[in-house]
Amino acid sequence: MKWYYVENGQQAGPVEEVQLAELVQTGRLRGDTLVWHEGMAAWQPFSTVKPAEISIPGAPLTGVAGTTGESTEAVCTECGKIFRKDEMIRHKDVYVCAGCKPVFMQKLGEGVATGVARGRRSLPVDADALIAEVEGRGYDVDIGSCLSRGWAVFKANFGVCVGATFLVMLCNQAAGFIPIVGIILSLMVQGPLMGGLNNFFIKLIRGESSGINDAFSGFSKSFWRLCGSFLLMCLLIYVWIIPVVVYAIVMDGSSAQFGPVFWILAVIGFVGAMYVGVALVFALALCADLELGPWDSLRVSNRIVSKRWFSVFGLVVVAGLLSALGIFGCIIGIIFTLPLFYAVTMQAYEDIFGARS
Repeated sequence: MKWYYVENGQQAGPVEEVQLAELVQTGRLRGDTLVWHEGMAAWQPFSTVKPAEISIPGAPLTGVAGTTGESTEAVCTECGKIFRKDEMIRHKDVYVCAGCKPVFMQKLGEGVATGVARGRRSLPVDADALIAEVEGRGYDVDIGSCLSRGWAVFKANFGVCVGATFLVMLCNQAAGFIPIVGIILSLMVQGPLMGGLNNFFIKLIRGESSGINDAFSGFSKSFWRLCGSFLLMCLLIYVWIIPVVVYAIVMDGSSAQFGPVFWILAVIGFVGAMYVGVALVFALALCADLELGPWDSLRVSNRIVSKRWFSVFGLVVVAGLLSALGIFGCIIGIIFTLPLFYAVTMQAYEDIFGARS
């Protein structure tokens, strides 16, 4: 089991459980040091969660207001960073740092949920801490397991899955048919639509109550984040295609148009766009689920997926082929197979980024 701990106000680790005793002996780990490991709902003082075989030398530590064993530090429910409790404000069971206090109070005034936790995390999640956590414990993509579990979720929620996916696709297509502004509008709404649909399937996978309205949750406070994430994705993917398009335009009418240079550029463009597209496959889900900003959502997805790119690529290909079977059902069949793609890929997302118990 890998443990993380707070040292000098910063997250440290991971370390194996066998290393904890050594950290205690050197004084780097004390009774009031905040620690976390996979399966814990939140950071807690080491004295309350330490393994039974490890003893903490010295007298019981005194925390805030003389409370024995209580940590003097806490994690801000808004930014996820660690501060001293006497520098924070407390609201019910959560703490907020001075920098996040104005935003937190505004949320309270507007009735917006604050410090909403998804498993062990408070929102929004710190991107660097998330990367450290996932890289620390590692992960594997079990294509067979994702397929079977995705199918189980889809089968158990067939009607709402088909309905939510159909309505999202319908809205996406309808936006493009609006005269003059259709293309711009379509680009702006695709991110919120796809992010909301990802969030819908994530909630189903977690066993939470999920309805068709959740498929449109991207139009709430996540709208601009999802819009920005999608536009950045498009830019990073299609930039690989630009050279071959420019070359074809410049060489129009020439016998060299489809010569070696054209095909070299085409292959490079295809491979580059495919690689980036797979690497960013979880970006919208990260943005919608963990409230990461546009650049952070792309950065986290790329960093983590790159570790197992071929496994994720295999999953996307298999799930994509299954959803493509709907084309053979007079095309309309894709309405019933496309939801399976999201159910399967979001199983992989939950395995990598979701809460562990």
